[in-house]
Amino acid sequence: MIAADKSDLREVYDTERHLLYVACTRARDHLLITAVRPGSEFLADMTASAP
Repeated sequence: MIAADKSDLREVYDTERHLLYVACTRARDHLLITAVRPGSEFLADMTASAP
């Protein structure tokens, strides 16, 4: 993998993570997140930082 590809992939991951964060923080009354195995690494990030 060349450096540009790694950079592009990192940008895509950062964008996806940000979109999930925005969706979760804008939920007003309820937030239901479902997943299948293997779960998303973005969801794992959220549960790792949960109180």
